[in-house]
Amino acid sequence: MQKGFLYTLIIKSVVFFVFLCVFPQKMYADELFFYIQPYLPATELVKRFKPLAGYLSEKLGTPVRIRISKDYERHIDFAGADKADISYLGPGPYVKMVEKYGKKPLLARLEVRNSPVYYGMIIVQQDSPIQSLADVKGKNFAFGDLHSTMNYLVPRHMLHMAGVGLGDLEKYEFLGTHHDIALAVLGGYYDAGGIKEEVFYRYEKRGLRMLAKSQPVSEHVFVTRSNMDDNLVRQLKKHLLDLNKDRHGLEILQSIKASITGIQSVRDKDYDAMRLYMAEGEDKK
Repeated sequence: MQKGFLYTLIIKSVVFFVFLCVFPQKMYADELFFYIQPYLPATELVKRFKPLAGYLSEKLGTPVRIRISKDYERHIDFAGADKADISYLGPGPYVKMVEKYGKKPLLARLEVRNSPVYYGMIIVQQDSPIQSLADVKGKNFAFGDLHSTMNYLVPRHMLHMAGVGLGDLEKYEFLGTHHDIALAVLGGYYDAGGIKEEVFYRYEKRGLRMLAKSQPVSEHVFVTRSNMDDNLVRQLKKHLLDLNKDRHGLEILQSIKASITGIQSVRDKDYDAMRLYMAEGEDKK
């Protein structure tokens, strides 16, 4: 009788263990919300990040829902106020978020072309008479968003280093996305603009020319909320870094951007250079 009971208990335990392995159980929440900053049109961002959200959903056993923030300021506030379970932030927005709300648990940062840093570019039309950054003085310039790293903070700094302040421009406006800037310069509505390198290469053959390239800036980062369960933070970090050895990992990452070659661990101090960049820019307004 006792042996039969023990045998039944062992069988049930084995069946339960197999069930857990085959069907991952939900961890701590019915669903997780993954917020992306609006650096491209929303439909394009959903398409790009859907494979990553699906991967995390499968690994965690919890649905991961994509949300696109309406603008950069709200994205920073959602991440900072712990309203987003996972946030994808550019270096500029990340630094602004930490300054306003304090540090958050860091998960990972992207590696692009085998490097965890990237570049911004100031662009003009292929046949533009503008040949140097100094030539931008007195011209019309297209920025993207006041909180964006590569379509505002970096190009503003590059212009200043060439002796061109915002007051030296004939006109400057904020157009939103990198694509909007590229198209506006291509269309002749602005003499120059600031965008990230990925978007430049996409439009280069249509008639854009790189006027100048920035110094390196630490890549985009994934963060989570400060009140998230520590074990879930560890699981998120592990699954993101495991993409480097997952047989579908590179495909998932390159859905976000074709030039991504992996994902790396990250520390807050990786963004100290960006902090100096931004502080310098603030002093030069």
